[in-house]
Amino acid sequence: MWEWKDFTEVRRWHVLHLVLCVTFFIASLMINAVQFILYFTIRPFNKSLYRNINYYLMYSIMAQILFLAEWWSGSEVRVYTDPEDRKLWGREHSLIIMNHTYEVDWLMGWMVADRCGVLGAAKVFVKKMMQYVPTIGWAWHCSDIIFLSRNWQEDKSIMQSQIKEFYDYPYPIWMLLFAEGTRFTQQKHQASMEFARERGLQQLKRHLIPRTRGFIQCAQSLQGHFPVIYDVTVGFNTKEGAEPTVLNMLQGRRVVGEMYIRRLPLRDVPVGDDQKTSQYLHNLYQTKDRLLDSYCNTGSFTSQNDMPNYSVVTLERRWYSLLNVMAWVSIAVYGGVRVMWSASLLLQCTGALIFLLAYVGLYKLIGLTKITKGSEYGKTSPTTHSPPASSPLAPSSTLSGNSKKVE
Repeated sequence: MWEWKDFTEVRRWHVLHLVLCVTFFIASLMINAVQFILYFTIRPFNKSLYRNINYYLMYSIMAQILFLAEWWSGSEVRVYTDPEDRKLWGREHSLIIMNHTYEVDWLMGWMVADRCGVLGAAKVFVKKMMQYVPTIGWAWHCSDIIFLSRNWQEDKSIMQSQIKEFYDYPYPIWMLLFAEGTRFTQQKHQASMEFARERGLQQLKRHLIPRTRGFIQCAQSLQGHFPVIYDVTVGFNTKEGAEPTVLNMLQGRRVVGEMYIRRLPLRDVPVGDDQKTSQYLHNLYQTKDRLLDSYCNTGSFTSQNDMPNYSVVTLERRWYSLLNVMAWVSIAVYGGVRVMWSASLLLQCTGALIFLLAYVGLYKLIGLTKITKGSEYGKTSPTTHSPPASSPLAPSSTLSGNSKKVE
């Protein structure tokens, strides 16, 4: 019987990577052009209409990256959660708090978001410089994404005004917050634990001490408008799958992510008292740390703690990301063939240069997702730092049953 895994070597061909990356850049730039036109013509007069249209434009860009995970590499995400909570996913505005430990934790989050029908409505905190990056950065600029400069006084004002934009969205949105502020590395962990010792905070084994100011501002601004927090803890099963990197996915290697997800009413966050709000976040991360430590030691999120041991909740993969890529590849290949066969030598050279730049650009974007490219930890303290910015391409582990051990 034919299986997609039989074409593992084919999926490593650079010529196919070239087709995918050229398609991504051509499609994304075309979508960017439409977004900018609509941003200045429709948005000033009818934000709701603009946002409904932009949902599908954003989805068309994000689904091309999602395609690498779900279809090209055949990667899998296993979700452990309360089945009753699952019924509410995608039906309410939600703040997602996720550990930022791996290169593709955010992409596992995208897989879950797509299967809940909210990928085009995913919001995230990102570094300010990202808004100038063609394709995904420009798309975010047109989509109410919150760009942060890591200057708290400036960022606080931005958060207060931007979060208000989410109140009257015409569809449910998921807003991702990486409260650790940067990706986990051993060096950053050492700096974080030194800070914890100095401040008398409980040390964490698998996480950095969360930065609380951004969370405090989020909780204050969202309460009464966002009913729920989803606490997402992500791990990866490297016995069943490859190391969790974008490059492995591009080369067709299957990655297996596992998530433990808890639904927490946002009204339970003690806003109005910054110290209590900070302690709420610290308590949340202490629970996350027990979950992830158990997963890393045993392959199960719950075998070494008293958290509920949920079974895997089925999230059906959707066909839209595959159909989206097939349509854009057809357009890109057709246009490329027309240019290379019927255009002048100058246009042919220009087309070849565009192909080359797109290919190089793709690997530059992949480079931004590497753990070594994360921001430093410890330049400012976790309690005084600006709110965390996400992975450059972000917005996940969750509840575990009896998954295999991951070191």
